[in-house]
Amino acid sequence: MLNMSGDADIVVVHHPKGAVALVWVDLSVGAVVTTHAGLRNTLRRGLRDWAGQIVQTRDGHIFLSAVYDHFFLKGYRVHWFSAPGVIGTHPSYRV
Repeated sequence: MLNMSGDADIVVVHHPKGAVALVWVDLSVGAVVTTHAGLRNTLRRGLRDWAGQIVQTRDGHIFLSAVYDHFFLKGYRVHWFSAPGVIGTHPSYRV
């Protein structure tokens, strides 16, 4: 389990069947992290951004933007917000 430290930009992805996944860049470990274990494989493969370019997790905040774009373009409800240390005790998975 990883804990987010400091301020973070977080993308919230709402699955049509009710599941919610949070995705953020954890600067303390230099990795993209999610609260949804099943989303890891999708994120590890990389995602296309709004312009259609493949973006990898190593691209940090650019990758987070691609997460937002990817799910938005697929019709999911997504939200982007900044918050100080809201994730600490929930299970999270390093991508």
